[in-house]
Amino acid sequence: MVNLSQKILERGSLRVIIEEHENFTSERIEIKNGVNWIPFIGSNDGFSTLNYWSGSKIHSKQYSYLKGTKKKLYFQLNDNDFSLNLDYCLEEDNIIHIRYIILNTRTLTLSKLLVNYAIFLGKDPDYTWVPHMCPGEDYVIGDHVYRSPVVIYRKGKYTFAFIPDLKTLGKNRPFQTFIDFNLKPRDFKGIPQLSYGFGNYNPVNHTLFKHDPYNEWKVEENTDLTFRYYLLFFFEKTESEILKFINNFLWEKFGRKLLYENLHPQVLPYERNVDEGFKAIFERHKYWGNFIINNKKCGGIWQRTWAGRKKKPIEFIKPEMLEDYRKKNTAETASSNSKVHETLNDLIFDPEKVKKFDKHTRRIAFVPRTAEIWNNAWFLNIRTAYSFRYFGELWKNDNLIDKAKRILNTVLSLPRVNGVFPSVIFPASVGSKIKSTINGLKGYLYSDDYHVVDSCLTMYWALKFRKDFNEQNLNILRKSKELIELIEKLQLENGAIPAYINFDFDKNEPIIKEELNSSASSGAPMMFLLEYYKNNEDERILHICEKIAQYIIKKVIPEDKWHDFEPFFSCTQLPLDTYDTYTKSHVMNTLCIYWCAEGFKELYKITKKNYYLEAGERVIAVLSLFQQIWNIPYLNINTFGGFGSQNADAELNDARQGLFVRTYMEYYLLTGKEEYMERGIAALRASWVLQLLKEYEEQCPGNIKGIDTIESVDKGCMYENYGHTGSDFRVPGQITFDWGVGTGSMATAYVKKHFGDLFIDFKEKLIFGIDGLLVKNFEFNEKFVSIIFEQISGKTNILIKAREAPIIPVEIIINGNSIGKHRKDDLEKGIIKY
Repeated sequence: MVNLSQKILERGSLRVIIEEHENFTSERIEIKNGVNWIPFIGSNDGFSTLNYWSGSKIHSKQYSYLKGTKKKLYFQLNDNDFSLNLDYCLEEDNIIHIRYIILNTRTLTLSKLLVNYAIFLGKDPDYTWVPHMCPGEDYVIGDHVYRSPVVIYRKGKYTFAFIPDLKTLGKNRPFQTFIDFNLKPRDFKGIPQLSYGFGNYNPVNHTLFKHDPYNEWKVEENTDLTFRYYLLFFFEKTESEILKFINNFLWEKFGRKLLYENLHPQVLPYERNVDEGFKAIFERHKYWGNFIINNKKCGGIWQRTWAGRKKKPIEFIKPEMLEDYRKKNTAETASSNSKVHETLNDLIFDPEKVKKFDKHTRRIAFVPRTAEIWNNAWFLNIRTAYSFRYFGELWKNDNLIDKAKRILNTVLSLPRVNGVFPSVIFPASVGSKIKSTINGLKGYLYSDDYHVVDSCLTMYWALKFRKDFNEQNLNILRKSKELIELIEKLQLENGAIPAYINFDFDKNEPIIKEELNSSASSGAPMMFLLEYYKNNEDERILHICEKIAQYIIKKVIPEDKWHDFEPFFSCTQLPLDTYDTYTKSHVMNTLCIYWCAEGFKELYKITKKNYYLEAGERVIAVLSLFQQIWNIPYLNINTFGGFGSQNADAELNDARQGLFVRTYMEYYLLTGKEEYMERGIAALRASWVLQLLKEYEEQCPGNIKGIDTIESVDKGCMYENYGHTGSDFRVPGQITFDWGVGTGSMATAYVKKHFGDLFIDFKEKLIFGIDGLLVKNFEFNEKFVSIIFEQISGKTNILIKAREAPIIPVEIIINGNSIGKHRKDDLEKGIIKY
């Protein structure tokens, strides 16, 4: 191999070596360890880093040195195929920014054009991270799921991370792009590979992405094929340090600017969103029912409806009908082997069929609408009721307060077995004293087994009622205590809490089911237990929680094995032993990540043990990698701030983002890190973007286009996510009020109650606009606080809340006008400016 020239770019302990050979230009990136330089990654033998494929045939080009500076090297190429300018920039001691400016000088037919790196540290890393699973050859990470896109590889002391430059991608995407990370490729002598660039992919297997090397695209002459990316390198850093650095890098580069540039995607004061959502439930869909349990006035929101002008009548299931209805359940759910499931699978990967299906089902009464209430991690009435109670008090609306109390009564009146209770309730009619129930849920499927997670999350929100609204119903504590006694009995030796149980009624003993008996689902019981501890400081509860925490720290965090019910029993239906050997990744779901982040946060607040906060920040760092830190411009919604569900499905702006808002904001309170509060504000903005209101037409045209009921029966409803099929299209039809309107209104209520619309943090000397306020400037003084902000149209009042306000009354000046001096207690309780 003839080496024609060599150029070296070096800074600190990092260097890039570029060598020109007869037919290619090689690249090698090395890090210094003492006196030795250790190769990290570089081009494959006999190839440049940039390659292009026609079918399965790979081509490589030689580019030549042009010039250099202390921080940059420049190369170029001009031949019959391409005009290329390439620059390497050592931005920091551990960050390289690489740009390819490419024009094809003639029309070409290609299947992909990528940078292709060999990983010299071997095929057995100690830790990896990928944004999406790639469990086979030609599986890739499609740019549909570039939420916080990064690939991380760690081996011993050495770690590198790859991040596409989203700013450049946002400006130039003539074709799809993807990342490919493969620890055991069939090509390149089996050396692990990392690739990025332009190439086709299609959604497969609900919902992964696959590249077809024989699906070529025509690249017209002089097509701009520019792309950029970052390579980050770390030496002797922990995974927690690496994840925090990467999240901060992504947020600083791409997220923070969007937060302060304007209020998008918020277009309305949140109270308007909440009001329209409540009207959709109670007035337009009429999806509420009153009933009686044990002589208590109860009620609830029915679980599922469907968008469209025509809707099926609501069916009530009487006890004698329950068995037949259970059998029908498999024919009505997308998580079964039913004909409906087969039909949906046939549709899901064909965008045109999905659109036709969506249009057709909005014209006919398609989905059965049943009077059933769920106490479930997704569809949780009492979580929605938190917002009924808050806004009922705020708006002096006794009807909303009554509905919140009825939902609480429903929860507390359900029959229990050693503390657990049914996940599904069927009132026999409106006003009826007769009901039937289903013990548990596995995704959408009814189960005879109880889901401990569902009972814990339901009682967690009952305890939130007690704390935040001074709810004096003693049954909240009594029923919680019964569940705690069961959890104590269920706890395994390793500290985990099993997810599914049944009972041997002869022996009065629980029967632990194998499914998820040791998993990150244990975070949900930890949340519940610690919320109860605030009411009754029983050291026995702390002992249970610390055992759960140690299980998560030892068994879940090191592998990022974030397993709960959703990947296995919902639409993805993965086997319980799913593992991606091509990237060394487990399937991960964001619900259990959130439960564990919440649990560690509260455990730290109670014990003051720093390692629980450290563990919590490690967990929330993983959650942050599922947040969309940019507005993906090639999709027809504003994605900024939203979240995906898991690393094996394609949802964007999933309704769960409303659950995460307060978690981020409360981590800010503990750490003083602005990024957490900013991410929470962004998630709150994203929580309303899929609401069916004409005001969102500019921000989210893809979610609204073609819906002719947006000003009538479906106004104010919300789809649960966008792009679920892996293509740029909304979720056809399904409306579940607890999962969308419910999560958004709960997040809004919780944030207004605890942080207000404008949050003044005297401790950190920071001010945040939360609801329709864009803070432009502020100043803290011993005697006053001055704030300059822009205000969203239609907002008539501002709730101002503070943390650690001074004892001496402080003057608040807003946009140059004083609103008077205010005492510490008033500021921390909240003052309203009209």
